[in-house]
Amino acid sequence: MFHPQLLSSYSLLRKNCGFLALVFMTWPGSAGATEPLSTFLKAAEESGYDAREQRATAAQRSFETQAALGRLLPSFNARGTLTHNQYSAELPAGTFPGQVDPITITPQNQFDATFTLNVPLVDAAQAARYSQAKHLEKAAIAQQEATGTDLSRAVAQAYYTFIGSSALVEAAERSVALAEKNLEFVTSRQELGAATKLDKQRARANVERTQRDLVDAHLIATSAARTLQTLSGISPAPADAYPEDDLRQEAPLNEWLGATDTPSDRVARELNLAAKSAKRAAAYSLFPTLSASATERLTNATGFAGQASSYVLQAVLNWNLDYSTYSSAKAQAAAAEVQKIRVERSRRGVEDSIFDAYHRVEASIAKSASARAEAEASEEAARLSLEGYQAGKITQLEVTQSQRDAFSAHAARIKADADLALARVLLRVAAGKPAEEPPSARSVAELPTSELPAKSASTAESTLTPPPSLEPAKDAPTAPDASGSVSPVSPVTPPQ
Repeated sequence: MFHPQLLSSYSLLRKNCGFLALVFMTWPGSAGATEPLSTFLKAAEESGYDAREQRATAAQRSFETQAALGRLLPSFNARGTLTHNQYSAELPAGTFPGQVDPITITPQNQFDATFTLNVPLVDAAQAARYSQAKHLEKAAIAQQEATGTDLSRAVAQAYYTFIGSSALVEAAERSVALAEKNLEFVTSRQELGAATKLDKQRARANVERTQRDLVDAHLIATSAARTLQTLSGISPAPADAYPEDDLRQEAPLNEWLGATDTPSDRVARELNLAAKSAKRAAAYSLFPTLSASATERLTNATGFAGQASSYVLQAVLNWNLDYSTYSSAKAQAAAAEVQKIRVERSRRGVEDSIFDAYHRVEASIAKSASARAEAEASEEAARLSLEGYQAGKITQLEVTQSQRDAFSAHAARIKADADLALARVLLRVAAGKPAEEPPSARSVAELPTSELPAKSASTAESTLTPPPSLEPAKDAPTAPDASGSVSPVSPVTPPQ
């Protein structure tokens, strides 16, 4: 016959084991923002600070081009003046033989109106400046696309950081709930004399640690969401699914390196052409310019001509020779050489970015495949250890360790898939192609049981060990590191 207290303890054990099984069957591997990546990318292109600034810059360059063109076109000027003279000058009638009317030299109130048409005929330097302005305008338009590329890269990194950090919050919340249930169970066993005070204090410390993990997880998730909102203007919705890559191989590297018309390439080419035009403009400043003008004058100071209106036609040849103009031409020639080097460096930089992103994809595919195999093996090991414990062949410590390994392997698998999805996006962005959505996405509820660590727990001697919390490292970033890896989802094994 069982003692009533032992029966009570056994019932509590079964109750908590059922809770543990429920927790681990629904433990999230990772999560994904409800909105697809394309939503954030489109919003960033429309409302992002950098995108808006670049659109304004492109409009500025367009008007500057029109201004440069205007200096090559005819111009019209109209001018009117009213002058009050202290004394007037006038020749009365009869001053000269045959003079009938008085001649006004300077009236006391003088009215003048002039209308002038200027026509540039030959101005090689200004023509070269106009060419420079056109290339700068094209460079600004290409820079819009380059800015979009940079935004796509930043949004993608923030997006997948949000995915990982959202999973971190969910895992931390479940870890807290499990730790609290564990403390409740250990407390009951201590009251029955089946557990020590040390077991209870360990369980209590574990609750506080999971609470700290939850605070850290919320901080990372909040920062990631804020970064994504700053870039796109959209506040991400709660996470409920995660991307799962199909592990397909990319096209050969040479095909990616063949992308020579990226936004960065176009910007560099246009800036190089603009530098050449500036060089020509400086050199052509040593040449003379030729222009013509026609002026019509209306006045009440007719003078000896006796005509209220008269016109003047002019042809003007202007030639400026000075040492500063010569030196400016040499300086622009050197600037053109500098820009040529920048074009070469830009092209090499694009190729290096494609090369690095391509090999990151290859490495991520291998890591993701390995992580999936590890998760499958760890899950099977956890199942076998639980069966062995139920048969009395192994200890609870081994069961706990195998369950921790299964959870860690599953989290590593989701992290590897997120890193791979990000690497594919960065490869396309580097090659000047549109960023693609993840190959597929499944919610946690859709995952089959075989893909989740089938965890359960019981006690043999002292206490139930809670699952490891996903405590980030002390310097855990709230955005991907320099390698583009989504780091916050990596679990940290708790102290024993």
